[in-house]
Amino acid sequence: MDAGEQLERAQAAYERAVFGGEAAAVEEGEAALDVVEAELALARGRLAHARFLSTREVEEAELGMFERAAELFARVGDGRGQAEAEFWVATYHQVVGGDHAAALPHLERAETLARAADDRLTLSYVLRHLNFVAHAEGRTAEAEDLLHESTRLRRDLGFAAGVAANLIGHAYLAAAQGRAEEVPALLEEAEALAAEAGARGVQDWIAEARRDLLG
Repeated sequence: MDAGEQLERAQAAYERAVFGGEAAAVEEGEAALDVVEAELALARGRLAHARFLSTREVEEAELGMFERAAELFARVGDGRGQAEAEFWVATYHQVVGGDHAAALPHLERAETLARAADDRLTLSYVLRHLNFVAHAEGRTAEAEDLLHESTRLRRDLGFAAGVAANLIGHAYLAAAQGRAEEVPALLEEAEALAAEAGARGVQDWIAEARRDLLG
């Protein structure tokens, strides 16, 4: 149900409560508005994060928007929405704050919720970021397993830009595990997929990886 339908549902609940004497309809209307507010908070938070990636200027409100979305999705019993919001709470801690420890419980909660909701796209993001935690802690074999599952999901979904981004991670892991000979092919495939998807941002990451790993 989209935002417009949720707003119509809230209006109908108001009329049932006022004109029909159904006091319980108020709660139904509030639940509809909780969904709208949650989606709006999540959308605004994502845009704030995109702005951070461009400017590197922290917006303190970003975390609060993701936390509010997670709270509201949990209130209305939307596990899929809550999984995505918990992922973004984790991403704020991990990417903006550089704090893997703070991110980890939110990633674990997001993984549980995404698997329960069969939300494979969100799960692919969660596994990618769990890979970052494992890699940072030196658990490269575990990191590779997590990234492989994320990449498999993205291939199944036809998410070419996401696969390209993951292949960069596979290249860094290959280098870290002494398999430098695999790096060029991984980055070549990443480049082809990014070009196909028009993912210029990912192409910039590939160029950076080439400098780091190939000299």
